[in-house]
Amino acid sequence: MAFPKRTEASILGKIRQYTSKNSNITQKDMVHVNTLVEAYGKDWERIGQETDVSPRRAQRIWAQHQQRQKVTQAWTKEELETLRNCIRDGIGMAEASRIIGTKMSYACNAKMQSLKRAGLNNAFQKSRTLWNDDDVARLVHLVSTSKGGDIDWTAIGKELGRTAKSCHLRYTKLHQKHYNAKADHSQTVSCEVQKQYEQHQRVDWTNVAQQLGLSERECLEANQFNGGKARWIYDPDTFSWDTADRMAQFIKDNYPKPVPVNYTAVSNYMWTDKSDCVKMTSLLRGEVTWTAEALALVVRLRDSGMKFEDIAHQLSPTVSASRVTATYHKQKNPHVYQPLLDTDRQQIKDIMDTRAHYMDFADLRALVIQSMPNANKSALYTFVDSHGAALPAYKERLKNSNVEHIASQIMSGTKQSVLAKQMGIPSLMLTNLMRSRTFSMHSRTWTQEETDKLIEVARASPGPFNWKSISEEVGTKDPKQCRTRYFNVGHKY
Repeated sequence: MAFPKRTEASILGKIRQYTSKNSNITQKDMVHVNTLVEAYGKDWERIGQETDVSPRRAQRIWAQHQQRQKVTQAWTKEELETLRNCIRDGIGMAEASRIIGTKMSYACNAKMQSLKRAGLNNAFQKSRTLWNDDDVARLVHLVSTSKGGDIDWTAIGKELGRTAKSCHLRYTKLHQKHYNAKADHSQTVSCEVQKQYEQHQRVDWTNVAQQLGLSERECLEANQFNGGKARWIYDPDTFSWDTADRMAQFIKDNYPKPVPVNYTAVSNYMWTDKSDCVKMTSLLRGEVTWTAEALALVVRLRDSGMKFEDIAHQLSPTVSASRVTATYHKQKNPHVYQPLLDTDRQQIKDIMDTRAHYMDFADLRALVIQSMPNANKSALYTFVDSHGAALPAYKERLKNSNVEHIASQIMSGTKQSVLAKQMGIPSLMLTNLMRSRTFSMHSRTWTQEETDKLIEVARASPGPFNWKSISEEVGTKDPKQCRTRYFNVGHKY
């Protein structure tokens, strides 16, 4: 053996390294491919044959060559700002290199590491400084807008330029201070409220606030005296929208989203039971808890001949009749999902595969449903539609049609089911077609109005950017376009 100290695997690996045509891209390879592109255009099949590589690799070599033509060594202020935005949003070095356009990925990686180290040092230095009122206000805002109740102290620390531990400790002290102040006020406010109620059978919150030197909202949140509070149980005959609107307006003025509602304050303001206020707020939002008693009431009233609109009014002032209708039919006819058997699936496939090339899908679907009378309808419809959308015969029909014209018809309001029936294909295929074209149909060029709208929406959104919701606000661009545009021009505004 020529190499006794080497294993067979290491020898084979070294041979592949020197003989493979797909080894590392050299400058010579890039120049050769660029010359062929200038001669043949972007005919990657032909270029791949000339260079003895795959068409995809030839395209990648040319793209790398084009990028290297634009590479610069020095970092401008705009490029550094774009890179900082990439670090903040968790974008990797490869994507950052594509966004910047004038730096290779390894250069972006090195600069990212340098910026991160500098940011940690700055955060450590700032964490040792005193908190000012602006920092405290931003800290409270970021914590209050945290989603799902889970507070990401690392992200908040990056926003404030401090360590996560410093932010956590500061907020804990603020929370404890607020709790202690509220506990101190509670007994004083409750005594004053009880005194006023016993004298006048009502509470003047403006007077209570003046007497104690607090705000009305602080008094409403601190009071624990509940004597004489009325019950507020929904009754369709006595329900008053004036009272409901008064409560809704109080919540809107004092606890705008995403601030959580303090129902103690709501209960004191309305002078009604706290649990009743919570339940009434849910009813006003159209939320109904379908308990056994509520379901029994719906069935009993409907069986007695009452209309669904009247039944809905008996349950809530805002619940829709269609929702009550669906609940009633579900209760009267409970539907238990039963998946199709493997034998049934194979039988359906045999029927569809042998007839799809000469039958329209609507007729074929009806034939399958008629031949399977005992199968679960919901599972049967789902399987027939999905298998029909995968059949080559129907794919060929869609391919031979004018796809652009079909898409424009759907966008102008024509129902997909109507077009699918005319073409003899499953409507699911048109649904998938429109879903795949959603992002590609956006224009690549940006107008000044679109850019201004993007900057306005992006800067108004709290916390990390949600590019999907931002693109929906802009309306004419997809999330990836919005993100790239903001990183490229956001620093100029």
